[in-house]
Amino acid sequence: MRLGFGLAAALAAVVAAAPAARAAEVTLISVGGVKGALDPIIAEYTKQTGNTVKYTVGSPLAVAQKLAGGEVFDVVVQSSPAMADFAKQGGLKSGGAAKVARGGIGMAVAKEATAPDISTPDAFKQALANAKSIAMTDTAMPNGSGGLTQAIFEKAGVVDVVKPKLKVVGLDPGQEQIAKGEIEIGFFNNSEIRPFVKYAGSVPAPLQQYTVYEAALSAKAPPSDAAAALLKVIESSDAQWTAARLEPQH
Repeated sequence: MRLGFGLAAALAAVVAAAPAARAAEVTLISVGGVKGALDPIIAEYTKQTGNTVKYTVGSPLAVAQKLAGGEVFDVVVQSSPAMADFAKQGGLKSGGAAKVARGGIGMAVAKEATAPDISTPDAFKQALANAKSIAMTDTAMPNGSGGLTQAIFEKAGVVDVVKPKLKVVGLDPGQEQIAKGEIEIGFFNNSEIRPFVKYAGSVPAPLQQYTVYEAALSAKAPPSDAAAALLKVIESSDAQWTAARLEPQH
């Protein structure tokens, strides 16, 4: 794997700073929207440091519930609103949270389908008018893609156009239905559009809505140099965030 400069430099600094340190285990929890970036970051961190990472992934609601319920993790990665809630619970160390990336909404179609043009607001609206069925996730999921998709439809002025066609689906079940041709198009986090469907592009910038993701050390976990090092690597791995269809934020 070719490393981005930020990841390579950060890992080199970690290894140089503690060449004789004993291997440690770091616990990490994140929402699924950042898994595509964190998987290669964790793999390289583990390879270069000898430390292991016990990684838990969940929906935004599941992650929030685990943290509110008292489960302890060294490093937490979730949306800015959810991280603010965690901070109110006394969950963050004194340094607070750092913004690492933001992700927008994109369109998925079946592999064999011709993807409609959504490169401009007008083209986007025409694609929705032409579609026979449209998938989105539940707007009731806090900090999920459904709320952002609904905001995009409202901004585009197409709520009445899409309402009769909308199918509220789960992330993977919805994309499986798209792959089978049971639903024509769907809108999900760019970073969570699966390989078994075709990524048809991102919602055009004038209409786009974003989730900002933050990373932090948990105040409920004991101090850990290995966790601090992983956090530093997460914050500086721009190439891995970009490859996962997320935009690095610093």
